[in-house]
Amino acid sequence: MLLSLRLLRRIARELPRYGKLTYCLYRDSRVPQRNKIALAAAMALILNPVVDVPLRLPIFGEMDAVALTVLAVRVFVEKAPKDVVAEHEAQIALGTSVFDQDLRNGREGLRARLDDLRGRGQRVVARARRNAV
Repeated sequence: MLLSLRLLRRIARELPRYGKLTYCLYRDSRVPQRNKIALAAAMALILNPVVDVPLRLPIFGEMDAVALTVLAVRVFVEKAPKDVVAEHEAQIALGTSVFDQDLRNGREGLRARLDDLRGRGQRVVARARRNAV
């Protein structure tokens, strides 16, 4: 039990970094397409509820999915070209990775969309006040 708790803590610590690294590698054209297809297929199989193997212990079934996901991601990262992995790890450490850029762009786009909606809402309210008078 103690071993599994240590493993879960380690996974929880590494998950954000591995998630970012996987995202960056998946978007990188230098990573072979077959590796990307293998990861996508593994994730689809793991997360597909139709293929779910019924287990007597529900929590253990969830742990299996997590463990298989970690394994699939780990194999994907290990099969990627080492220089590409090192480059992306350095960019992640600096906060300049593709993931970080996409996140910033998404936030800016969302902020612009919310500002647009706020402006529309204010115009609608102003128009309604004018019409009410």
